[in-house]
Amino acid sequence: MILDAALAEFAEQGYEGSTTASIARRVGVTQPLVHYHFGSKEALWRTTVDGLFGKLQLHLAAMQELVTDSDSAPGLVELTFGFMDFAAANPEFACILNHEGVVQGPRLEWLTEYYLRPLFERWGVYLDDLKEAGLVRDIPNAYLLFVFFGAAQHFFHLAPLVKSLYGIDARSPEASQAYTNALLEVMLTGATKKASDPS
Repeated sequence: MILDAALAEFAEQGYEGSTTASIARRVGVTQPLVHYHFGSKEALWRTTVDGLFGKLQLHLAAMQELVTDSDSAPGLVELTFGFMDFAAANPEFACILNHEGVVQGPRLEWLTEYYLRPLFERWGVYLDDLKEAGLVRDIPNAYLLFVFFGAAQHFFHLAPLVKSLYGIDARSPEASQAYTNALLEVMLTGATKKASDPS
């Protein structure tokens, strides 16, 4: 219960805007109890983020088991669908990354080292294989992945705006599936190497 409250608080307020007192109020316990279990706000934040990324890793592993013996294109698609499913079901993920990703510091370095770099490298391996096979344009992975990563989260992160503009529940399974299909089509069409491209 404390971790659920911490996840909501860190997602909404960011690390700096959150306090162990505000987290305790969310769950209806005393602040000393939070400190008793976690020691500090920093330790609580790390435990919370560990839990969130642990869920993501388990989800992606389950998706990728479906294509263990396949080639890079299906692997890329399954990894992408897995991530999009997770982003839709866990909007706190985008919120926390948006808070932490704009300021260089020890929390971002920790996030990058333990979770984000391995995640981006998994996508990068698929992209490199597809480039080597001549199927994807030689666009740096940093550009391709940040175009995708931003688009992958934005639709779900701004679900109230999507609802206000278009009447679509962005986090519904139907909308999530349709958006993922659309994003993959746009991304893969744009990145696919054509016969007319210079070699």
